[in-house]
Amino acid sequence: MPLLNGKHIGSIFSILVGILTVATNPSVAENDQISLMVAGEMSRASCPEDYTPCSCTVDVGGGLRVVCTEVPVQDVIDLFNRTAAQDIETFGLQWSRSPLESVTIPADLLGGSRAKLIGVYCPSKVEPRVPLRMDENAFRLSRNYTDTFLTFYCDFSQQPNLQFLAGFNSLTILEIGLATNLQAIGRLPTLPALTTLHVMDSTGLVEFPDLTPAVLQTLFLNGNQLGDTMAAALLDSIILTSTIRLFTLRLNSNQLTRVPTQQMNSLPELRNLYLDDNSLSVLETGSLTFTFPVTTLSLSSASINIIEPGTFQGDFSMSVINLSNNNLTRFESAVFLDILEQMNLPFAVGYIDIESNLMKCDCSLAWLIRDNRSLMPAVHNGLCVNGIAFESLNPAYFADCP
Repeated sequence: MPLLNGKHIGSIFSILVGILTVATNPSVAENDQISLMVAGEMSRASCPEDYTPCSCTVDVGGGLRVVCTEVPVQDVIDLFNRTAAQDIETFGLQWSRSPLESVTIPADLLGGSRAKLIGVYCPSKVEPRVPLRMDENAFRLSRNYTDTFLTFYCDFSQQPNLQFLAGFNSLTILEIGLATNLQAIGRLPTLPALTTLHVMDSTGLVEFPDLTPAVLQTLFLNGNQLGDTMAAALLDSIILTSTIRLFTLRLNSNQLTRVPTQQMNSLPELRNLYLDDNSLSVLETGSLTFTFPVTTLSLSSASINIIEPGTFQGDFSMSVINLSNNNLTRFESAVFLDILEQMNLPFAVGYIDIESNLMKCDCSLAWLIRDNRSLMPAVHNGLCVNGIAFESLNPAYFADCP
């Protein structure tokens, strides 16, 4: 899983939420250890200037974290026109219930300052989403400084493109979530340093532009209501980027009925794949074929009924294969024996999790319980339909099986 400042991340959004929480609720910094872990350690030092009506905290490295909550945009402009600090570690602009007609951000919002991480949060508790209107020079001075940009809860129907990111030559992480009418993602400007792109729980996705020369390594497309055709089209548009080196792909919580095998075959360095919470009734032979050794293959709650022999092809010796909470009733040698033998090699640490799949523990399981008991440690949470755990089954029960 990717790292940000040493922290494992599933979503940068969760990290910034912690920062915003600590910044806007000083008591949290003293009493809420969870928020502290998410936001990072805070210094006891005071900010060198008054950032009222926004909040300001200082991290242990001396970086300023300025968060403006429910603050009118003009007040934010006035604030940065009267403060002198040029470099801001984190800048957050957020609303929750404000009755705004739009979130309109003019040129040079931060005056003469620039921010390493920028987060723009439209009103989170207002439906329908509030339109975002961002001037293409909104964060002009941050262009060669910002490495992370996030925006959540916004409607993009009045934002025809993402030109406000043009010239962000140091941007490595872009995260957009809970957005509506996000057709503008198809006109994403060139971001040469981009390695991580998260577009989650949003509507309106049609295609991605050619991202060359970006070396994209992580792509999250979870929760976007993508069916098979749209998911394939989006991945096809990403694959057109000749510099792509995708290691991690999230397609969980969509509406897929099959694995996008053709597109995966064009991603030779893929090693982490998440397809949880889809409707993959049948996993077909060869549908999960990997060139690079697999680290994570997550298929939990994917409505899987059948896994055909030869579905999994590749090196799974170090893999976590999560098949929990599906509808599997048989744990068959034609599907799993080769994988488990890889996971039983010296120094291998892989395993298969089959929690909450009630298996028929008849002669079809003799290959494992009687004949290959040494492979059992790599099978986690195996449970028979009668409630008996795999490891509690007596091999003698299978003595008469062929």
